[in-house]
This record gives sequence, C-alpha cells and structure tokens, in this order.
Amino acid sequence: MLPSKLRYWLFDTLSVQTMRHVSAVKTGKAKGLTKEVYDMIREDFFKNGSLTSRSKVPELMAAIWTAGRESMLVPDQVDRTTKDAISAVLSQINHCPYCEDMLISLVHAGGERDAAMEIFNGSDFNEEEDLLRRRLEWVRVVATARSEDVLPVPFSKAELPEVIGTLMGMSDINRYSHVVMTDSPVSAPFGIRAIKAVALKLFGSELKVTRQVPLVPGRTMHLLPGAELPADMEWAKPNPRVADAVSRYAAAVEREGAKVISKDARDTIMASLQTWQGEIMPLDTRWVDDDVAHLAGEDKAIVRMGIILAKASYRITEDMVNEVIGSNQDEERFVRILAWCSSVAARRFAQIVVQKIEDSEHTPRLVAA
Repeated sequence: MLPSKLRYWLFDTLSVQTMRHVSAVKTGKAKGLTKEVYDMIREDFFKNGSLTSRSKVPELMAAIWTAGRESMLVPDQVDRTTKDAISAVLSQINHCPYCEDMLISLVHAGGERDAAMEIFNGSDFNEEEDLLRRRLEWVRVVATARSEDVLPVPFSKAELPEVIGTLMGMSDINRYSHVVMTDSPVSAPFGIRAIKAVALKLFGSELKVTRQVPLVPGRTMHLLPGAELPADMEWAKPNPRVADAVSRYAAAVEREGAKVISKDARDTIMASLQTWQGEIMPLDTRWVDDDVAHLAGEDKAIVRMGIILAKASYRITEDMVNEVIGSNQDEERFVRILAWCSSVAARRFAQIVVQKIEDSEHTPRLVAA
C-alpha cells in the first residue's frame, strides 16, 4: 500500500484527470463549505471527480455528498460492498465508464474479487444460491426496459431505503459524470482489457484504506438545512436517517436549480419525465422535439439536454452541452443546470424502481435477505 501522502496525491490527480466543461476548486484554495466537504470526503471516502466537479457550487457538492454518503456508504441495514456492487452494475448499464471503474475497484477493496471481475466482464449473474448475485441480477432487470421480467426483491423492507437511495444517488452521479468526465482515468493500454482488470484490482488494494475508519451515521446532516421529504421520496421513510439526507439533498438542488432554470423549462422537463417508464428511446432524438416545440433560446437548449440526459444520457452531444454552457462559459451556472437535470432524472428513476418493486410484491414474491 502506498504512503498516505502519495495515496492522497494519486486520488486528487485521478479525480480531475478526465474532467471537462467544469473545473474543481483546488484543494489548497478550498474554503468554507467547500473545504469542509473536501475534508469529509477525504476522511470518509476518497476524492473523485464525480463529487469535486460540483465544487464551484458548494451547496450542490454538499447535497450529493450528503445523499450519497448516508445512503451508499454508511453500512446500516445493507453492507457497503453490496451497495458498491449494485452501483457498479447500474453505472455499467448507464454507460458511465468513470463511475463503473471506480466502483469495480471498490468492490475489489471490499473483498468480493470474483464479483468485481464478473461485473467488469459484463457476466450474467445466474447463481441463484448466492445472495449478492441475485441482488446484482435484480438491479440489472429493474434498471433496464425488461419490465416483463418481475424478479423477487432480494432485499427486506428495512433495507430498501438504502437500496433505492443508492440507486437514485448513483443514477444522479452517472448522468452528471457522463457530461463532465470524458472517460475512466484507468484505461486499457493498447485495448488490452486484461491489463485494465489488473489495474482496477491494484487500485482496489489502495482503496482498502477508505474502509478502515467506521463511518459515523448522520455526520453530513449539518451541511445543509433540514427540509420536508418530497412526495416522490416516500420510499425513504422507513429509514429516518436516509429520509433526512435525501430531503436535504432534494431541497438544495431545487434551490440552486431555480436560480438559473426558468419555471417553464423545469415544468416541461418534469412533465416529460412523468410519462417515461424507463423504456429505451429510439435511436434518433426526434422524440424530444415535441417537448421543446413551444420553447426558444436558452430554455429550449436546457430542456433538450435535460430530457435526453434523463432518458438516454449516452446520446448527449458536445453541441447540446455547448448550447447550454453558452459563450460566457459560466461554470457555476452550468453546474446548477446539470445538477438539477441529473437529480430530477434520478428521482424519476427511483420512482420507476419503486413501481417495479410494488409490481413484484403484488405477485407476491418479496424475498427477505
């Protein structure tokens, strides 16, 4: 294992290596809330671009950190490695190589090396007797358009707030990262994936240190004001800590998004998402034309990017992004727009997951862990 200073330098370097469109506040220049969140990320996790790319608007970095840490990292009802693994599978489905590779390394760090390699290779998870594999296959089904497949839910009701919170948080991070991170910092030299597999395993060895200090539940709550739980997040209620965290996250994102996105644009994106059930969209993007037909200028560009980001993020183009960024290259404005769009998409995805869980329960076939 590398010395701590060298390891921190490595993580900091990797965190910005493939960042685009926005830049992270440098560690040495971080102040106030930015510095507090940076310090907490370093102590409880590790610096990475999916988080630090929001640092120009510290409330938004605090929001994704609060929701993510309390849902995804704190081992409450569900262990950390399971949540890393389901996040890795979701990132693979969402075509986010940066997130996928970091999470596969974290699965290695958690000691599930076989599972990490299966995720890396895109294997089927057919081992019915293995709980982790059943959970990974369940995520693969609920995160795709295979709505005709209704699998037993491999989590208890007490575990579901963490699971849905993890899927929501990762869905937000995937979409946001797809725009601001060009690729994984761990590449496959000469296209040889076997070398990359070894690199991810070695990186996982360095990440073991991130699990040595027990995480204090609720440590992030003071970063943002308290807020009421939105109606679409009722799934979090059985776990008050997760409910508190996602409430603060949602409120912060709404406050910051409203500063730069018109109500008409926000309402249009929300209306489009409410009719979407997670289905795969047609190859072209003409399906978004009707949604933006009544808009013009900045609103039209934001709504087009927001809807495509939600329904088919891998079809976001540089032209779409540049239309939203504009000639003034205002990073703070763009972070607010992108964070709001990725958040509402993630919240809609969480609603779809909840509906699929309810459909499965009505069979009824809920499986306790």
